[in-house]
Amino acid sequence: MSPEFYSLDLSFTLDDRNIHVIRISRGTIEQVPVHSHGADTYEIHYLPFGYGTAMIDSKQYPVAPNTLYVTGPFVEHSQISSPDSPMFEYCLNLKVDPAPANTLSNSLGSRFLAQTTWFGQDSQDIFSLLQQIFQELGEKRLGYMQQVHSLLMQCIIALLRNYDDSPLTASLLCNTPPLSDPHSGSDKTLLAENYFLFEYGHLSLEELAGILGFSIRQTQRFLLNSYGKTFREKKRESRMAAALLLLSSSNETITSISEKLGFASMEYFSSSFKHYYGISPQEYRKNNLK
Repeated sequence: MSPEFYSLDLSFTLDDRNIHVIRISRGTIEQVPVHSHGADTYEIHYLPFGYGTAMIDSKQYPVAPNTLYVTGPFVEHSQISSPDSPMFEYCLNLKVDPAPANTLSNSLGSRFLAQTTWFGQDSQDIFSLLQQIFQELGEKRLGYMQQVHSLLMQCIIALLRNYDDSPLTASLLCNTPPLSDPHSGSDKTLLAENYFLFEYGHLSLEELAGILGFSIRQTQRFLLNSYGKTFREKKRESRMAAALLLLSSSNETITSISEKLGFASMEYFSSSFKHYYGISPQEYRKNNLK
């Protein structure tokens, strides 16, 4: 099944924090390189089927059916599926507004933000909520966006109940803007992150600026403000993360991998890899043979 995604512009208030649902997606996951998201950005991952491994901040977690995990700002994570039973993932991308002056430490919003990393098994039947969301978006029946809005709020409450079995109560105030173009991607941070995650073979500052609708100077400032890194640093990080994944999960030659990553030669790739990780690609592959 090809990945299915919708770029959204839905928001709601969780006690004293505004939560924005930027995008939802679902599809089979074979491998996702190490990456992280910017300030105030969270990802909810639900995997109803398949097996594999998730790496979260250098810790390895086994993925089985009904796995639920969350990654918050700057949390590095990656996934590799089992070849015999690849993972199928539902993913929610969220952005949270900065805290107001009168933030409550025990509010639902604060409890949500307190968990920048969580991994476990879902006990709240989030799967059925996610299935309903995609059914509503696919059928577009009368009032479907109101239904999607309500179901997304239920997903967040279900997530918090996975964190804490005690009863939760709060007033959820709604604001339901219309659905945007399913392929438009309204959030600049998400656009940048997807670019570094999937286009590691031909990264260029000019291309990223065009995708974001910024000038070169604005793009550099955006990256520094969002990640504290320059384009050159983000490019190196992206290519080195992809290199680890390709070396450990494919039978491609090192020369082929270097070409796929956009290096001018295998020698340059090997030198860059060793400078970054302190070990050559050949040594890394030998130490991580499956």
